[in-house]
Amino acid sequence: MPIETLRFTDAGPFDEIEFDFDAHVNVLTGPNTTGKSTALWVLGELLVYPFTMPSRMLRSDQASWAIEYHSSGNSKMLNGSLPVSTPDVSVAYEELGYTCFVPAQRQSSNFRSPGPTVGENLELLADQEIASLSQSLPEIVRELDRPTFLQWLRASRLSDDPELAKRRALMLSGASLATDEAVIQKIVDLDYEQHRAKRPEIGQVIDHIVSIASEVTEGFPVSFIGVDKDDAGLFPKIKTPSGDLPFDRLSQGTQSVIHCIARFIFGHAEYHDFSKEFASEPAILIIDEIDAHLHPSWQRQIIPTLTRHFENLQIFCSTHSPLMLAGLERGQVQLLNRNEQGRVEVSTNETDIVGWTSDEILRNVLGIRHPTDAETVRRVNRLDELDRKEELSEEQKTEVQALRQAVSEDLRRGPGSAIVAQFTEELRKARGRIPFESDPPEDS
Repeated sequence: MPIETLRFTDAGPFDEIEFDFDAHVNVLTGPNTTGKSTALWVLGELLVYPFTMPSRMLRSDQASWAIEYHSSGNSKMLNGSLPVSTPDVSVAYEELGYTCFVPAQRQSSNFRSPGPTVGENLELLADQEIASLSQSLPEIVRELDRPTFLQWLRASRLSDDPELAKRRALMLSGASLATDEAVIQKIVDLDYEQHRAKRPEIGQVIDHIVSIASEVTEGFPVSFIGVDKDDAGLFPKIKTPSGDLPFDRLSQGTQSVIHCIARFIFGHAEYHDFSKEFASEPAILIIDEIDAHLHPSWQRQIIPTLTRHFENLQIFCSTHSPLMLAGLERGQVQLLNRNEQGRVEVSTNETDIVGWTSDEILRNVLGIRHPTDAETVRRVNRLDELDRKEELSEEQKTEVQALRQAVSEDLRRGPGSAIVAQFTEELRKARGRIPFESDPPEDS
């Protein structure tokens, strides 16, 4: 069920901030240092379990939070202090559905699996969880000796709370670095489990992940071949236009796409015991820097692809890319900026961003007046400065002439009008060749 509002205090750059969210897509954008990652980390702290946001983000011991979410036709409120106490939010977990956090740093490695962990191989799980959670594990846990850590790990998977135990058993995610090791190991485990338990639907989830990734990586289709083996161990093999490759030999962009999608889908499917209907169940996905490593053509595909396959998914993500905003509807952009007093404020787009060019988004949403190189911007600003003067010296007149030769008039007033004029002319010509039933009468 969707999160409707989030309010929190004393975290990152925020004294206090309140967000009103769209039920499906929420893209946080704005300059660096305006708290995009902080807001996502707070969401992760509240909605994802197990999860630990970096303690350095809290500015005082008075940090607080409040969320409003929709459930069974009603709005419900929860609140508490940061860092969060799990019982304060665990009452909402079953209503919210599966929740997943994908951190900004997504690294590839040459990891090979030593074998399936099906059957709770705690020794191997310990190595993987220490590596994947890294600094996100409580300090007291990180300092345990190995036998004691294994006892902690075993106890953590046998919680008295069935919902929390269920979530702990899924693919874990911290707020720091995420490598591909957990994804690779999960593929090996599930490929083995589908045969051991004679559950083909488990294998279909792997195929589904790579199939969805292939929709994002348009022009570079990929598919899952199976688990292969070399001298170092087991690995997923992927069919690509460049040949059949181990996962770690895919491009960083392709790995990043599969990584994001796999972390979400594996957990979502397993949470619902690989039910054929799991994709229609409610879920929340939080991705920091969703555009990382992606070509612009892939950036504009990833959100529409996810929302097309998961109708009850609510996405929260951050980006600096204008193409991630293209096509979003009213209220789906969360724009963070500092006011004149230096305080961070949030606003949402009041109109759909459909049909806009990257330049138009950069100018009108992200506040980049001249989206070009720094030297051209300097010339444009200097030309504007001189144009505002009532009188110019002979030296300044000469400078203006030189600047006007270097800077096109289209750049100064923005490309939008020229592009629209060209598009309108092309459309007029097309209408002259093709009959349109919706054309207005000639005399209108």
